[in-house]
Amino acid sequence: MTGRSPRRRAHLVVLILPLLLTACQSVVSPEGESGTLDGASIEQLTSRHEALLSSRDEFEVGGGLGIWTDEESISARITWLQRPDALQLDLVGPLGIGTMQLLESGGVSSLTRGDQTLARGNNADKVLQQGLGLIAPVPLHELSYWVRGLPGEASSVVRDNQGKLSSLRFTDEQGTQWQARFKRYSEWDGVPVPALITASGGPYSVRLLLKNWQYATTTVVPETSESNNRLPIPGR
Repeated sequence: MTGRSPRRRAHLVVLILPLLLTACQSVVSPEGESGTLDGASIEQLTSRHEALLSSRDEFEVGGGLGIWTDEESISARITWLQRPDALQLDLVGPLGIGTMQLLESGGVSSLTRGDQTLARGNNADKVLQQGLGLIAPVPLHELSYWVRGLPGEASSVVRDNQGKLSSLRFTDEQGTQWQARFKRYSEWDGVPVPALITASGGPYSVRLLLKNWQYATTTVVPETSESNNRLPIPGR
């Protein structure tokens, strides 16, 4: 048997090379589905995904919120009601927390429990910090983006091959670096949305469980009462 000529071998290389390149570009999603997405395709998916999420700026979602350090912890069931110009966050927790409500509207934020105002100001992060007695603020403003799967003002972002957020890094006004991870997704009206987010920054770890997504049907009503009382931190 005679060997293949150099010209014949070169022709085979030309035919096989594109197949090898395609195999190298194949990616595997977190759900185990394979594809052949290139950078341009992923960028298109990301742009389309973020456009859909950005347009859904009136929503209501339930779930749970946990904030803890090595020495203390706070946990509560939450209802998050978001409007383009307002936020209402209802928290229901153990005896130390009770039922609280954070309102942000018209540039003013307040945290109340019943008819008692625990904290009030023009920065929701600091209002939550003061009302809960935290030693450092939690980036609530950024969380309003993260809950929808948007990066907000993140300095570094990692996505999966479907354009969804996998993790991000964010530095707050105090210079604290936060690392957020998007552990699980669910679906809301045909669009993937986060179901479990974990984050850590400074002394704090945060866990946010999200479920029962729906379009907002109620209205955020601004709080007007004021008080200088503060909420005691519940122990572990």
